[in-house]
Amino acid sequence: MSTTHYICKYTPVELLSAFGGQCAVLDGMADSFDRSDQVSHPNLCGFGKAVLEACLSGEVRELVLVNCCDTIRSAYDVLLEHGKLDFLFLMDMLHCGGDCARERTKAELLRLAKAYGAYKGTSFDEKAFRGAFAPNPRPTEPYLSVLGGRVGEPLFRMMEEAMPLPVRNDTCVHNRDVAMPPAGGDFDSLMDWYAGALLEQLPCMRMADNSGRRRLTQDPHLKGVIYHTVKFCDYYGFEYAQLRGELTVPMLKLESDYTVQSSGQLRTRLEAFAETLAPEIMGVREGGRVMSNGHYYVGIDSGSTSTDVAILDRDKNLVAGVILPTG
Repeated sequence: MSTTHYICKYTPVELLSAFGGQCAVLDGMADSFDRSDQVSHPNLCGFGKAVLEACLSGEVRELVLVNCCDTIRSAYDVLLEHGKLDFLFLMDMLHCGGDCARERTKAELLRLAKAYGAYKGTSFDEKAFRGAFAPNPRPTEPYLSVLGGRVGEPLFRMMEEAMPLPVRNDTCVHNRDVAMPPAGGDFDSLMDWYAGALLEQLPCMRMADNSGRRRLTQDPHLKGVIYHTVKFCDYYGFEYAQLRGELTVPMLKLESDYTVQSSGQLRTRLEAFAETLAPEIMGVREGGRVMSNGHYYVGIDSGSTSTDVAILDRDKNLVAGVILPTG
């Protein structure tokens, strides 16, 4: 089955599922921008170029976009002219709530339903629609949050590996949380409710009123923030400047150009940030388990042929050890 990719949490994923779609977030990072640089403006942000690379390479065949910024509108124009995708749709969404935005969103839902249903050759399945909704509960244990602009999957995995606590991706599309639908109602009334539910999510920075985002930073279980921005994108830089003066938990800012190479260069900064987190709060994690209370002893014996390392906890239990060729 083909996959319909999307890039924005305001994408009506449940509606696509109701027509038989299998949906996935497009958050891969490109090795280079060779293809996109040939067809787009050089100042297009790294994420926009990564979207173009994935589509022009044939990795993505079906794509639903939301006109969240000029970059996405430009990417849509390029892909429409290029004509390689099997299905391409740009959803127009106002950057506000209220009756006008809800009415506009509903009209876009109906337009998408008509286009996607015709493409798939299917009709709306209410049971599949209702079954596609899934809660996105907040953590109940200490964790670190990645905030800011969308972060590529390879970079997020690197964050998970480097940090001593579970890491939650709260960027952009990944903090999607749409309420469960009410019982009853015909298709038209369901779409009217659905339009409002999409707009009532925790707002992204592009919404006119984004004050609701404070729920992300006022969580008592939050122990640190990695704030990610994408080169040439200013939206989340404004939020970072505000949070820098408000947060009481440790905070690290990272900027990437959405290439695999840039993510690799950030590993050292991530590891340094992990070391600055208070051991008595964060602990040390091995295989997902928090160990001891931050007191460890490391012995290193570096000889001409091998280097031996042993780590003991405060009770002299061997926590980890390794023998490697010297050099």
